[in-house]
Amino acid sequence: MRWIADYYGDALSSVIDVAVPPDVPAQIIKTVRLVSVPEPLPRARIQRELLTILKESDGAIDCTTLNRRLKGASSAVKALEAQGIVTIDSREIIDQHISQEAAPLWAKTEVELNQSQLDAVQMICSAADQRTFAPILLHGITGSGKTEVYIEAIQHVIAAGRGALLIVPEIALTPQVIDRFRARLGSGIAILHSGLHRRVRWDSWRALLEGRNRIAIGARSAVFAPVPNLGLLIVDEEHDGSYKQNEGLRYNGRDLALVRGKLEKIPVVLGSATPSLETFHSANTKRFAYMSLPARHAGATRPTVEVIDLNKIKPWELAAPHVSMALRNAITDTISRNEQVFVLYNRRGFASYLQCEKCEAVVKCHNCCVTMTYHQRGYSLMCHYCGAQQTPSEFCPECLRDEAQRSPTVKPGECGKLVQRGAGTEKILDELGELFPGATIDRLDRDSVTDLDTYRGILDRVRSGQTQILVGTQMIAKGHDLPGVTLVGVADCDVGLHMPDFRAGERVFQMLTQVAGRAGRGERPGRVILQTRVPRHASLQFTAQHNFEGWAECELKARKLLNYPPFVRILRIVASSESQDLAHRMIEQVRDRVKSVIGTNRWSVTLLGPVPAPLSRLKGVWRWHLILKSPQASILNALLQTVQKEIKAHKEVRLIWDMDPQELM
Repeated sequence: MRWIADYYGDALSSVIDVAVPPDVPAQIIKTVRLVSVPEPLPRARIQRELLTILKESDGAIDCTTLNRRLKGASSAVKALEAQGIVTIDSREIIDQHISQEAAPLWAKTEVELNQSQLDAVQMICSAADQRTFAPILLHGITGSGKTEVYIEAIQHVIAAGRGALLIVPEIALTPQVIDRFRARLGSGIAILHSGLHRRVRWDSWRALLEGRNRIAIGARSAVFAPVPNLGLLIVDEEHDGSYKQNEGLRYNGRDLALVRGKLEKIPVVLGSATPSLETFHSANTKRFAYMSLPARHAGATRPTVEVIDLNKIKPWELAAPHVSMALRNAITDTISRNEQVFVLYNRRGFASYLQCEKCEAVVKCHNCCVTMTYHQRGYSLMCHYCGAQQTPSEFCPECLRDEAQRSPTVKPGECGKLVQRGAGTEKILDELGELFPGATIDRLDRDSVTDLDTYRGILDRVRSGQTQILVGTQMIAKGHDLPGVTLVGVADCDVGLHMPDFRAGERVFQMLTQVAGRAGRGERPGRVILQTRVPRHASLQFTAQHNFEGWAECELKARKLLNYPPFVRILRIVASSESQDLAHRMIEQVRDRVKSVIGTNRWSVTLLGPVPAPLSRLKGVWRWHLILKSPQASILNALLQTVQKEIKAHKEVRLIWDMDPQELM
């Protein structure tokens, strides 16, 4: 914890707050036990009734039940206890909130591994037996059976009397992973993530700490789980940006897994079909061991991928504004065969924004420098950054303001009307509903999922065949093993592709590859249709070719040329304030001190900025940032420690020190 506090430039107390869940009061149950039946019976009616109840309850009953059955029982118990007729036992209830439910029927209890999987298990188990730190990249294509490798390796470690820890990038992935693990390993698994009730989370943490459970599964913060005699640590979907915490303690769960593995002298398995370039580069340079799962499990084949160039299609030639004829025909064929369809559009809402048809102004959030998204459900405009909501008006506020300035009598008829631009999952759902009125269509995104039970219910409807078409954001791309899905359509591959972030292309490639991997995981072949306006972009071309290595080689060349990770490490410093001027002056002060420290120590550091952050205003505060790049993390960390101690931030300015940022927005 001290290492983490120093590395990320935060207080030790902040690390402890993340590492240890909030405790809850102990639950004590008191039981009244009958010692002997007195002769003669007590004269008091309540005491006699109490003795009768104890006899009917085989001589023991808990106080809560007794008080419900017999009014005034407390005084009778005390009187009988004083006479030695009854005793009161107290004990703490533990583990009652840890789920012991059996795995669902769809989860396999026995699996036969192919040779590649057996080789991977052998490598991991051998490293675990040697009790040395061994980082291993398990690069398995989608559907290759990485989870089965994890389970076999964990069984080996548990059989040796040690513990195992698996972390996944998001809470939403936890239920389906747990189901598969319970089917093979039993129900004694501790679950750890922030979405649990406080008592459930505390009970799980204690069960590990006190040795009653030896397997833990959880999201990012589970990397701190007190697993007894830890023998194996696994990071599933290690490429996922969700492992990086972007508020408070800005740690990366994947990176801390490696640090913990080194301290504990155990193997750390990093699994992914689309490894991060940092991890893949470490494997290429032999810093990490590398194991490949090049084929799908149980004889399934990779899906065919077709790229639809929307530039070549006239608007009137589309089946719907965001559905090409090729995608519509493919969906028709798929559901006619009683197979299922995933359609991805990585943006929530019904329309991306509302724009005036006259002055072309767009409705923006009052707190952030972003447009508000229109949601048809609930008829509202919402900012997906600060959560602000408002009811959309019919006419443009800017036009109305201009009219009011010119004339005291505003004539709305002369103002421009607000029209919907862009799309989101709600809009795609609406279009598919019109195209396929008889089909059962469901939606999976942050707006439709309010809790884990809702999430599980949506996936259960797909698994049972009740849902024919599932529309969603990137939530449908991650980790789902649904053999009935044979067609995946991406309505717009370009969403997120042109963001001002050097990782934008990597994220799109990973998302497209992952969602394409949902198709054809069973006996029937899969098909993927990608709709785009930039068909020659490398991220799309290599996705269509199922060629991770080709894409990685191309992207790594660009990263090296432009001096970006994995060839350098990055420290981002952000100054934020409700006053734009204060934020600007603070970041310039930081810049001057950083330059001085770099010059004094002659450190190899590239300094970029200060400039306004791409999202220059969020949640009512203005944001300016500096980017520092160096080949050595130790230099950036020393720089952080030095400058952080010397700079006194203005009371109205917040300084954020972000080591190894995953996004620069």
